[in-house]
Amino acid sequence: MTGLLAACFVMSLSCAGASAQAAPAAGAQGAGTVTPTVHCTLPAGQGEATGPQQMTVELSPAVVAPGGKVHAKVTLGPSPATSALPLEDVPTIPSIDLAVSGGATGTVTVRGAEFTMDIPSGTPIELPPYEGDFLVPANASGDISFAPVRTLTQTKVLGSVFETPCDVVDGGGSIGTVTVQGTGSEPATLSAPADPVRPNTAVTLGGSGWTPGGAPVPSLCAVGGGGCDPLKFRSHTLTIGGDGTLSGTATLAEAGAVPDGTYEVKVNDGTKEATAPLTVRAVAAGDREISLSRSSGPVGSVITVNGKNYNPDRWINVIGLDASGTGLDDSAVYVKSGPDGTFAVEFTVVSEAVVAVQADEGNDPATVRTAPFTVSTGGGGDGDSADQRLNTSVRAGTLSMVQDGDTVDFGTTVLGTGSGVQRSRLNRVEVEDARGVDSGWSLTATLTGFTSADGGTIPADAVRWTPRCVAQHGSVGVPVAGSPAALGSGAASLCRMDPDGSRPFTGGRFDADADLALTVPGFTRPGDYSATLTLTLL
Repeated sequence: MTGLLAACFVMSLSCAGASAQAAPAAGAQGAGTVTPTVHCTLPAGQGEATGPQQMTVELSPAVVAPGGKVHAKVTLGPSPATSALPLEDVPTIPSIDLAVSGGATGTVTVRGAEFTMDIPSGTPIELPPYEGDFLVPANASGDISFAPVRTLTQTKVLGSVFETPCDVVDGGGSIGTVTVQGTGSEPATLSAPADPVRPNTAVTLGGSGWTPGGAPVPSLCAVGGGGCDPLKFRSHTLTIGGDGTLSGTATLAEAGAVPDGTYEVKVNDGTKEATAPLTVRAVAAGDREISLSRSSGPVGSVITVNGKNYNPDRWINVIGLDASGTGLDDSAVYVKSGPDGTFAVEFTVVSEAVVAVQADEGNDPATVRTAPFTVSTGGGGDGDSADQRLNTSVRAGTLSMVQDGDTVDFGTTVLGTGSGVQRSRLNRVEVEDARGVDSGWSLTATLTGFTSADGGTIPADAVRWTPRCVAQHGSVGVPVAGSPAALGSGAASLCRMDPDGSRPFTGGRFDADADLALTVPGFTRPGDYSATLTLTLL
């Protein structure tokens, strides 16, 4: 998502003739409360937000054994983070990192269960209370104190997971103490590869001392134990045998979700956990390389271009070069690298001018690699030739929209006659996507209720629409029209473009409109009514 755009229509109608809010929960007995200043980084390029946020955490039990389980109940006040548009039924996962001090050091993560929530626009987001468990360090002893250092909210929107981390930058302090005493069970061990591993690949894990028959869950954490996130692994085959031996693999998420870096992998079986260092590096040791299935042939030859040591899941551009190093546009082909950083694509020699084949990763000049190719030709003579190099530059544009008008008129309804249904049509909206990326976009609408000057109302859901959208000639990608639906405060889809993994980008111009039907309630106060429909392009 690269930006947020909004436009409004005013709907008008003439007629002639005949929630309760829940009270906040009382503070838990023995719970610790702090109100630090937090700095939040908003997803999808929406900027940053800083401000105070109240945090209450209740820990139980008061006394645990080394490596024992602590249950935490977390209640957060309104966050300084806000959403640019209202969203309904958004799957959400909350978590909070607590720094450990006193009889142990490190960081623990309290991760709540996934729930759905409605997110208002322009209003500080307040999550409902949540609960989670964590294990104190196996070497802990005596009183250990916990202080919040970061919250993380993960939301699942448009098929992707968006993260909103909020770091404590001032204030804060301890929210509670747990006493560790007694003798813990045998600590578990965990082993992970010492060499760097790639995103989107299986990582072999092992260990001993685990709970026989337990259900191990892997997470990827920051060094020191904070920010533990099981979503950084997209699947796993980990099992614990009857002798407490852990074995199997955990497959990392794609490179976009797991940047290069040094991490800790943590496994938790419900009663025991252990960590091991893990380094993630998308590009393996060794430089990027390309090779050709053959290095010569006549015009029309189809050869295979192979590459290795590239970032996984990236678009690779392959093109023929002439003697001056200029790319021959009509020879270009595109291919996506695999999870192991390799690719293979067929390339057609389209011209006698081809002297080499070039590959680059996402138009990054640092990744350009070439391999020579000789075009074999016949004939002879004493002719001559000359080359002229033609250059141009292409820059990314923006995601934008325009509309044909800003007023929709349903006409006049005479109460007591006919069906009370008035029909009209949304003014055409043209979406232009000139970004040259494959991130897709979404055009949605919300509608206020109708009101009249003397206090009359007609509910927003009295309006239903049937959306339509189509790509203009030359556009790349197929838009999807929203489903027929009643309008209201929740965002209703008019048109969207989903990311298309079969091509390097989507874009062009797309037309969207909708048939509108207004059903006027039979007992409506006569008057002139209007409502506002807001279109949002994201």
